[in-house]
Amino acid sequence: MSSPDSLYEWTAHPLREHPAKAVLAVVLVLVCGVLVGLIVADPTLGPLAAGGAILFLFITLNRFFLPSRYRMDEHGIAVRYPLRTRVLRWSEVKQFRHDQEGGYVSPRLRGGIFDTAGISLLFGRHGSEVISRIDAAIDPPGDASCCGTTGCESTDMQDAPEQENTSPAGSNP
Repeated sequence: MSSPDSLYEWTAHPLREHPAKAVLAVVLVLVCGVLVGLIVADPTLGPLAAGGAILFLFITLNRFFLPSRYRMDEHGIAVRYPLRTRVLRWSEVKQFRHDQEGGYVSPRLRGGIFDTAGISLLFGRHGSEVISRIDAAIDPPGDASCCGTTGCESTDMQDAPEQENTSPAGSNP
């Protein structure tokens, strides 16, 4: 592996990487479009509804059908999805969850299924290289304050919520 500070770029395109899934996805999108067209019985609106359904599914599944380009350097990670671009600095990353297919880097310690603040990653054939580089970038050697893939939690008192004094006035705690 090269240094985590060096530039590393890769492209993920699931349509090309998984041809059997690609055929299945295209067939399902077309079948859904035809079914919508048949349900709308009007001869003019039926084809429009079918085309709209196909377009909607294509846009919804754009990260499968179109390539996503990723770039990592010493400052952070950036991704160019087909419909938008996201950038996240390493200093902002608090959590990195992953398997060998993909992962999610987030600036939040605890993100649920609706967490959209981070970057969703598809590794393609670059899984082990990307995982090791991200781990090295968010948990630099000798930095004991960060805990790698589980996120970073500070134990400083300045980060802890202030406790309110609930003892009666004039009494000593």
